[in-house]
Amino acid sequence: MSRNRAFTLVELLVVIGIIALLIGILIPTLSKAQQQAKITACLSNMRQLTQGWLMYANDFKGSLPFAETNGERLSDGTINTANKDKRDGWVVDITGDPATNTRSSVEKGLLWKYCSAAETYRCPASIDLSHFRSYSINHHLNGTPLIWYPDFYNTGTPTGLTPPPIVTKLSKIKPDRIVFIEEFDTLNNSAVNQGSFLQFKGWNPTATTTHRWGDVPAFFHKKGTSMSFADGHAEYRIWRDPRTLQAKNSALQANNQDIFWLKTACYGDPNNPKSDY
Repeated sequence: MSRNRAFTLVELLVVIGIIALLIGILIPTLSKAQQQAKITACLSNMRQLTQGWLMYANDFKGSLPFAETNGERLSDGTINTANKDKRDGWVVDITGDPATNTRSSVEKGLLWKYCSAAETYRCPASIDLSHFRSYSINHHLNGTPLIWYPDFYNTGTPTGLTPPPIVTKLSKIKPDRIVFIEEFDTLNNSAVNQGSFLQFKGWNPTATTTHRWGDVPAFFHKKGTSMSFADGHAEYRIWRDPRTLQAKNSALQANNQDIFWLKTACYGDPNNPKSDY
């Protein structure tokens, strides 16, 4: 004579416990895989942007696109008097026309012709929901000289001072210089990523005031930042000093080797960077 046998409460609890254990094991693994996928997509974006950057330079006899994000003219065609450089940037941010750092500002930039997929300009892991673009160009690669000398276009380099640490030609750049880097400007969130990615030049071991951040990289990928280089490759760098992950714009962090590495990757020799001026 046969009997139907149901699961006991203990058996059900054991099965539920096993399922919960498996979920606990799988979730971190899936989360790590998702993070890695976003890093891979971010690096792909940067490689595409860098190829566009190189194509622009090749089309204009080695001249680099302007690394800043201002526009020469307003939407009505009149001169943008706030733009002292009188040039369009690789993307065009004019406050209110459109709002700074939008998809529209990307489409107006110099690189749109060479890289016309809007999503390429944004890291898939970005936590910035207020602004579209999450990448910036190294200031050393044709940024504005006005950051260093506000009256530069009228007076040039002041007597006795060094020229702005800026190069304007592809031939002046070594392959290991940073071109694009993730940025999340924490100094003034209303103007996040506006302009180029600036680091203060100099790394004098006896003067701790030079161990200061300029712009801070974004940490969308937890412990590191994606960046691309002039030879066309992109990489994900994990920062070594734990202070780096808490850095703010212009913050002083004495003997932080991450700052030294970043300045070297931007300038070559941070105490004597090349200049075309």
